[in-house]
Amino acid sequence: MRTLHLLVAALVLSACAPVTKIHEARLPLEVLRREGEAPRMGEVILRAGGSEEAALFSFNVWFEGDRASLGKPRAVGWGVKFGDYCRDKDGWVQSVLVGPSGQVWRGFAVVAPAGPDRLQDWSSGYLESQDLLDAIAAGGRFTLALEGDEGGRWNEAVIDTLSPAHRERLFAANLRDLAAADPAMPVRGQTMLTVGETPRTVIPWPRRKCP
Repeated sequence: MRTLHLLVAALVLSACAPVTKIHEARLPLEVLRREGEAPRMGEVILRAGGSEEAALFSFNVWFEGDRASLGKPRAVGWGVKFGDYCRDKDGWVQSVLVGPSGQVWRGFAVVAPAGPDRLQDWSSGYLESQDLLDAIAAGGRFTLALEGDEGGRWNEAVIDTLSPAHRERLFAANLRDLAAADPAMPVRGQTMLTVGETPRTVIPWPRRKCP
């Protein structure tokens, strides 16, 4: 009977446990065309998250392919927003990327003053290390998070980087879509990221407490 009670309790706890959202990476197609030329494929990037202001994270893998084949990963970049991170003492935080086997790669450390007001609210990373590229090439789930100087983690995002076969299927679909593009499509250049002037932030004194 005791065993039955323990089993029921475990099932109840399991049912109440929060479900971790898995962010499946995508391989969006960018079609470009110069005046007098046929449409061509833009840079091939495996993406998760977003670049918009409200996005808590972004994750990108660049490939060394020739646009006719996907090729191997050549670089990995990411960014993590502070989000609801807040402590009532000065410290620093940095983004961390955790691989399927527990490997850890770290981004740039950022000073995090006490309270909710800060000059920078994100940590980014960019690596071309072979161990990371090999792990990305194999595929699987990676966890991206913000890590504090005392080891605590915030804003964890689990990213499914897909299997090599899944990526190849997506790339093949992109090639088909590219072949179907209108040869007379409007001239379109590479998408550029426009960065405006960042408003100057003034940290109030005395500092505010965390909510």
